[in-house]
Amino acid sequence: MNSSLCRLCDAKSQQVIYEGPIRSGGVGSGFVDGYKICKCQDCGLVSLAPLPDNLAEFYESEQYRQQFFEEIDVASMQQKYDVEQNIRVRRIGIQTVRGKVIADYGAGAGLFLDAIQSVAKKTIAIEPSRLYQKYFQARGHIFYSYAQELLDAGEKLDVAVSFDTIEHVLDLKDFVRQIYEALQDDGIFYLSMPNYDDIVRALYLQAFEPFFFQVSHLNYFTGKAAALLLEKVGFRSISVGYIHKYNLNNLLQWMKNGKPGAFDTSGVLDDHFQTIYVEEIERLGIASHIFITAKK
Repeated sequence: MNSSLCRLCDAKSQQVIYEGPIRSGGVGSGFVDGYKICKCQDCGLVSLAPLPDNLAEFYESEQYRQQFFEEIDVASMQQKYDVEQNIRVRRIGIQTVRGKVIADYGAGAGLFLDAIQSVAKKTIAIEPSRLYQKYFQARGHIFYSYAQELLDAGEKLDVAVSFDTIEHVLDLKDFVRQIYEALQDDGIFYLSMPNYDDIVRALYLQAFEPFFFQVSHLNYFTGKAAALLLEKVGFRSISVGYIHKYNLNNLLQWMKNGKPGAFDTSGVLDDHFQTIYVEEIERLGIASHIFITAKK
């Protein structure tokens, strides 16, 4: 048993569930040893131990993006990740952001803010790395390095989003509290992160876990744990949904070859089949990502 307190519920009931190599960087990176993965027996939050050194400096520097992304310039990020913004915008809805003040916590290269800027009243990027600061300014996005800076400036939000960020955060409750405080009454928060109950992990655990666990992810959530976090801070009307970013080819690749990569089913499975597959994975809650909607 691990004696440290859970970062979500403060229980002293963490148990080591995995000890072995974990991913050191992006998809094609190597593996490192010396880490354990612990699970809280009370709330279900899964966490990394020990914590990497100098976390704040790591995320503020270019090193993080160079280590975990193949290309870090804006054009390359757009080419690779614009498709994910289509899914997010479709799930949130243009009517929700039109004429509204919106902040993206962990904005990265600002791809989501770019996608909704033409209809939003004001777009705000919160991103510890200054790599994209000049781009934000050129695009007309307001920029803050940290959430507390937004609060100090007196900004009030209609909508807050945070995608693929909270898994990197050490102080979970403070992170969500700062978002809660920045929102107007009845403001909406959209939160997404990798799903601990991913179908590939469920079906091919031995090969997938060393890849799934990585040194930059401090937290791993189930839908229940993520909802509990928002509830503890004061959010209401919490709805847990899922987004699956991969079609059946991804699962077949892992099942056959035990590693990420392309698996060609063209000529056998059509787009309609792949769409139905993704919809069913999301319905079952075993998708790659959790997608939560909550109101203040």
